Amino acid sequence: MIISNYIKIAIRVIRKNRLYSALNIFGLALGIAASLFILQYTSYEKNYDVFHTNYENLYRINYKVFQEGDLKTNSATSVPRAGSFMKEYIPEVKEFTRLYPEFGVVTHNIIKYRENGVFYTDNSFFLVFDFPVLHGNTSEALKGPNQLVITESMALKYFEKTNVVGERLSYNTWLNGEIKAVIEDVPVNSHLQFDMLISFETLNNHSTESNGYIASEDSWDWSSFYTYILLENDTDFTEVNAKFAKLFEQERGDANREIGIKEEFSLQPITEIHLHSNLEAEADPDGQGDSEIVFFLSVIAIFILVIAWINYINLSTARSLERAKEVGIRKAVGASRKQLIFQFLAEAFILNFLALAIALTVVLLGLDIFNQLTGSALAAEFLRDQKFWLMAGSIFVSGSFISGFYPAIVLSSFRPTGMLKGRFSSNKTGTYLRRTLVVTQFIVSISLIAGTVIVFQQLNYMKSAQLGFSMADRLVIQGPMITNEDTYASSLSAFKEELLQNSMVENVTATSNIPGENIIWVNQIKKIQDSDEKLNPISFVSVDYDYFPTFDMDLLAGRNYQKSFSTDTGALIINQSAVKMLGYQNPEAAINQKVKIYDEPKTIIGVVSDFQQLSAKNAAFPMVFPLANDNSYFFSVKLQSGSYQEATAALQSAYEKFFPGNPFEFFVLDAFFNRLYETDEQFKVVFTLFALLAIVIACLGLFGLTSFNALQKTKEIGIRKTLGARIKDIFYLLTKEFIVMIAVANLIAWPLIYLAMENWLDNYASRISVNFIVFGYSGLIVMIIALLTVGFKVLQTAQANPVEALRNE
Repeated sequence: MIISNYIKIAIRVIRKNRLYSALNIFGLALGIAASLFILQYTSYEKNYDVFHTNYENLYRINYKVFQEGDLKTNSATSVPRAGSFMKEYIPEVKEFTRLYPEFGVVTHNIIKYRENGVFYTDNSFFLVFDFPVLHGNTSEALKGPNQLVITESMALKYFEKTNVVGERLSYNTWLNGEIKAVIEDVPVNSHLQFDMLISFETLNNHSTESNGYIASEDSWDWSSFYTYILLENDTDFTEVNAKFAKLFEQERGDANREIGIKEEFSLQPITEIHLHSNLEAEADPDGQGDSEIVFFLSVIAIFILVIAWINYINLSTARSLERAKEVGIRKAVGASRKQLIFQFLAEAFILNFLALAIALTVVLLGLDIFNQLTGSALAAEFLRDQKFWLMAGSIFVSGSFISGFYPAIVLSSFRPTGMLKGRFSSNKTGTYLRRTLVVTQFIVSISLIAGTVIVFQQLNYMKSAQLGFSMADRLVIQGPMITNEDTYASSLSAFKEELLQNSMVENVTATSNIPGENIIWVNQIKKIQDSDEKLNPISFVSVDYDYFPTFDMDLLAGRNYQKSFSTDTGALIINQSAVKMLGYQNPEAAINQKVKIYDEPKTIIGVVSDFQQLSAKNAAFPMVFPLANDNSYFFSVKLQSGSYQEATAALQSAYEKFFPGNPFEFFVLDAFFNRLYETDEQFKVVFTLFALLAIVIACLGLFGLTSFNALQKTKEIGIRKTLGARIKDIFYLLTKEFIVMIAVANLIAWPLIYLAMENWLDNYASRISVNFIVFGYSGLIVMIIALLTVGFKVLQTAQANPVEALRNE
C-alpha cells in the first residue's frame, strides 16, 4: 500500500508539472539513448572474436625482427615452422593452425570472379576456430591436396545453392579443387575474414624442393603465415612466450647472430587483435578497429549520462520552492523524513523508467541510422542479450539513485514552520553543489566543442595534405591471371598501345601495387660492399616504365626507367626513406651506387620523393621500385578529367580483347584511397553528433538552474524593479553568475582537452598542432549558447509584474 501510494503521488506530481516533467524525461531519455548507442557500439568493438568457444585460450603468433637494436619488422604474420615447433616442444600448446593468403580468379563453368578472401590452411583449422558447418564434415575437409571449404555466400554465388559438397571450383586455372564442406558466413565481428579455404597440403605440394625440403612446413625465413595456437585451459601465455624464447635461442640463436639480427615471436590474445593491433600485414587492415576511438566514445557516453543526471538534480531543486509547502504540510501531519525521501526517490525512479522506455524506442528506431554512421553491424537481436539488459538496468538503477538522492535529501530537510509561512531559502552547501554541477556541464561542453573542432581540423588536414602523387582521374583495373609470361608481355604491350590511342587516356601503367594498398611483400636490401649483417627490410612495388609519370611522382635525383637503356633490368629506383635507411647523405649521393636485393646486385638510377602510400596515420617507409612485367596485378589508367563514364566501355572492350576469360573489374583510385579514412570520418560524425546531444542536454540543465535562480530572486527582482531597475540590469543580475562559472570552466577544460587531443593526435604520423585559438572560440560558443538558453527565462522574469513578487510580504 505504501509503495502504491508513492507511485500515485509521483504520477500526480508529474501530471501537475508537465513542463518540468517533460524536460526531465526528455533530457534523461536523450542521455540514456545516446549512452546505450555508444556503449552497445563499444561493447561490439570490444567483443570481436569472442564467438569462438575457446577464445580465452586463442592466440596469434606475432613476429619481430631487430637489427643492431632497431626494430625492422613488426608483423602479424610469422614463419610456418613457428606453430609446429611450439606444439612439438611446449606441452601447454594444445593445437595450432596456419593460414597463407592467396588471391586470384575462381571459376565455375562460365562464372568467374576475382576473390581476395582465400587462404591455404591446415586441417586443424576447425579444431582451433569455431565456424558453424552447414554441409559436409570439417574434421577431414582439408586433409588432402586440392580440397576446399567455402562459405555459404560463395556457394550461392557460384552454384545458387548451399549444399555443394562434392562440387568442384577452379582457382587461377591451375587448381581444380573439390568442395568438402560449406560453413556459415564468417561473422562481421571476426578479425579474420575469408570466403574459401584451400588445404595446406596443396601449398606443400607447390613448395616442396627437389631435396624433399618443404618450405611451407619447415621454413624459418618465409614470414608470410598467419599462425594461431590454442593453449590448454588456465595457461599463462606470458610463460609460453618465455619458454618459446629459450627454445628458439637454442634452435636459431647462433645462425641469427652470424647475420646480425634478432628474431622475436610473441603471443597476442585473439580478442586484442581488432582494437589493439596495427601491425604490418594485418589480415584485414581495412577492418581494424581503433582503441582510441572506443575510449573517446566511452568517455562521451559517461559525460552524456552525467549531464543528464545533473539536469535532473538542477530541475528538481529548481522546483523546491513550489514544493516547500507540500513538504511542510506532509511533515505537519506526521510524515517522517524517511518517508519523504522514499517519496522523492519514487518520483525519480518513475521518471527514469519513462525515460528508459523512450530511450529504448529511440535505440530501436535509430539503429539503422547509427549503423550507417559508425559502419558497425548492430542488430535488434541485442535486445535478447542478457548483457544489454544488465547494462540498461544498471544505467536505470544508478541513474535513479544518483539523480534522485540529492533532491530527496534537500526537499525532505525543510522545516515545516518556515515553509508553511512562506519563508524559504536555500543553504550555501546546496548553492555550491549546484554551481559545481553546472561548471561541470560547462567543462564538458567546452571540451566537446574544442575536441570536435580539432577532429575536423586533423581530418581536413589529412585530406588536403600533399600526398606526393596524383590520384584524381585515375581508374584502376584488376590485372589478369598470368598463365604464360611471354604471351602476357605481348598482350600487355598491345593492350597499353590500344588504350593510348584513345583520346580520353593519357597514360597507362602496370604494377604489383597501387597507392592506398597495404604492401605485404618485403625483401632485404643492403649496400653491395656491406656484410649480410647490414641487411634491411624494404617494401617493394614492381613497376613498368610508365609508373611514375602516370601518378605524377617527382624524381628527386637520377632518372626514370627507359626502354632505350637495356641495362635497366639491373637498375633500381628507391624512395627518400630508403636513401636514409641505406645511409646515403642525400638523394644525389645514392645515384649509381650498387646495392644487393633478393641476392642480386642492382644499381640505383633514381630516387623518388616519399609519397603517402597509406593514410596520414602511417609515416613514409623505405620502398624500392624494381622494373618488372610478370606480376602486374593492377593496370592504372590516367584519364582526361571527368571522362570515367565514356572511358569505361572502351577500357572493358580492350581488356576483354587482349585478356579473354578474365573478369573485368575496376575502381576509382581516389575512392579506393579515401577508404583509409573511413574509420576517422565515422569517428568525426559520431563524435560531433553526440557532442551536440550532450550540449543540448546541458542546455536543459541551464534552463533548470536559471529557473531556480529566478525563483530564488523573485522578491529581489520585484524590489529592484519597484526602485527603477531596467530589464538589462535584471538580465545582468541573473546572468553574471553564469559568466563567472563559464570562465572557471574554461580554466579547467583547456588543459584537460589539450592533453586528451594531443594524445589522440599522436596516433597520426602527419598531424596538426593544437591551436589555442580553438579553446577561446569554444569558450565563446558555450557562453553564447548559455546566454541564449537562459535568456528566455531571464526576460520572462524581468518583465513580470513586481506586485506578484511582493504580494506575500
